[in-house]
Amino acid sequence: MSDSKNYEIKLKYCPNCGESLLKSSSLLNEYWISDDTAYFCWCSECSWKGEIVEVKRVTAPELASV
Repeated sequence: MSDSKNYEIKLKYCPNCGESLLKSSSLLNEYWISDDTAYFCWCSECSWKGEIVEVKRVTAPELASV
């Protein structure tokens, strides 16, 4: 049985030209890498393609002062 919760697509526009990725001629594929959400996008307007990863947590080392 399907879940009846509303699902929101967070990525809606091409990062290159700003055209909507929700058009039927574009491609927007959401998938998961561990705890991160990733999107593979192809824009039919400008032919840009790439992956965008939504990162929930970043661990970075403290930079040493000189």
